[in-house]
Amino acid sequence: RAKSSQNPSEAVVDLQRCLFIMMHGGLILASLLVGFPGFLAEEHSWIQLLKVDGYHTREGTWGYFDTSTCAHADTCYAINPITPYGLIYLPAHANETNAGNYSNSCHVHGLCKEVNGEMFSPSWRIAPGEAIVLVGRTPPESTYWSFAPSLYTRHHEGGWKPQPSNLAQKISVCPTYPKGSAGGRCEIFSAVNDPLNFQTVKVDSPTPFNASFAMVLSWDSEVETVITKRLTEGGTGPVNHLRYPGAISRFGVTKGDEDEFITVMRVENFARKADADAFYGSNPYKVYRISRPLGNPPAADSLHASFEGRMRTRWTGHSESAANATNAELRDGLKQLTDLVVKEHRYLFDYTKQEFQSFVNDSGYECLARGLKCQGDCRDTIYAKATMLIEETLCNMTHVPCKPSRHAELTNKDSDAFMVVGVNHKMTQQSLYSSITAYNYPKLAAAILEPTEGHQQYTMMDNDYKGSASRLLPNHPATPYLYAVKFARKCSSKEKMLCVTVPAHTTNPNVTAVSEEQPFVFIERMYIHPGTKSGPAVAETILPVLLHFKKRFDSEVMV
Repeated sequence: RAKSSQNPSEAVVDLQRCLFIMMHGGLILASLLVGFPGFLAEEHSWIQLLKVDGYHTREGTWGYFDTSTCAHADTCYAINPITPYGLIYLPAHANETNAGNYSNSCHVHGLCKEVNGEMFSPSWRIAPGEAIVLVGRTPPESTYWSFAPSLYTRHHEGGWKPQPSNLAQKISVCPTYPKGSAGGRCEIFSAVNDPLNFQTVKVDSPTPFNASFAMVLSWDSEVETVITKRLTEGGTGPVNHLRYPGAISRFGVTKGDEDEFITVMRVENFARKADADAFYGSNPYKVYRISRPLGNPPAADSLHASFEGRMRTRWTGHSESAANATNAELRDGLKQLTDLVVKEHRYLFDYTKQEFQSFVNDSGYECLARGLKCQGDCRDTIYAKATMLIEETLCNMTHVPCKPSRHAELTNKDSDAFMVVGVNHKMTQQSLYSSITAYNYPKLAAAILEPTEGHQQYTMMDNDYKGSASRLLPNHPATPYLYAVKFARKCSSKEKMLCVTVPAHTTNPNVTAVSEEQPFVFIERMYIHPGTKSGPAVAETILPVLLHFKKRFDSEVMV
């Protein structure tokens, strides 16, 4: 308390000293009491320590994007429907505004959650000096799991326009914003760093499954260091890091032109169904938004630089091959198998062929540079896609009558079918697993399939199409490593190749059936090249071929 004879400036100095002593005394006391049983039972000790450091902590919640979510949303992001995607839902920053007509992107797709009357979102604007903490146990035993960091949306100013390099990229570009306009927000959804996965996580257990861990999502090293220290002091961990490139991020929560970010958890192929049910049936993670005052940003030189060119390498120097088949033999076998499929199903020239292409060659930075929608790419995999939409677009642009097979829809005509012919990447050990999934466009919801009558599933896994090439190409060294799958509305008992029925209708509101009017997009996935802790390199991997067969039914001149 200042004496009456003290002048105001001296009183302020005394008060500052008092507050300094109280703050550091509180910090020391909190540090000493961390190890005592029952201390801070209502809050984790690391949260109390961060409060003393001047940080504000708000708890978020964990949630999933699954086939049910997909059925009721306007986009499904081409999710792998076998397992739900995990999402971190956070409350808004305490100082967040809607200036600039900002509205969180969760409102666009109906993905917001209301928690105790407050809106939580899986995408977040981030103020300077913020970080996110996730605490819990890693997923149960599975073929693969990861947490992947992405830049979700970016605001473009008036006069901005995308720079696609080919027609295929034009299908998924951000809008052009005219000069003088207010611009707009584009859903880029591009990966900006390597995921934290089961091969890179740090745990105090013999395996990376069902193990205690903590993860700090950070944009700068200054805040990351403080939070990591407090988590460790509080006995929470081991602490892992998922880093975003703060130096190229557009921070803030008050103007409306800032970036939004997201993290997606993927788990593939649980070893035991009971484990999967228990994991998804519980709330395995606690998540927290950690904020510093807006007036106390981290030092500019502590911001994480762009990770482009600094991530785990995909390249091995060896093209895809197998124990008993060279790369040349795999390619020759694929060509011969494709030719046999064409010979078996074509009528004159009533088919169209498309090569699968990867969404990105290496990372989502390619999408950022060109203004493309990456739609949730991940550096632990190759997402290779093929569709007849390109052919159909060319037909619509030129107004020239096109043969029916150049269209992307699948009718119930007996002659109408898509065929996917490719290499089984699990068999060649190019990846830990691979799969083929059919999606509708533009929603990108997975089509329900019936490999056998009465049995429905969303994805054809590597084991489902293993050995399918032997029916057409029995005596080639590459045959054990190849596959051929037919997708049709009706399959005959006389089929010479593996045929999968694609229902056009369903009575289940949580199941997606692709109708006869909806275009198809096919995606092949392959996760983790053994030995790299990352996805296979596109240039070293043999991608599949998409064929569309459909007879002409009129006398028009077709091209």
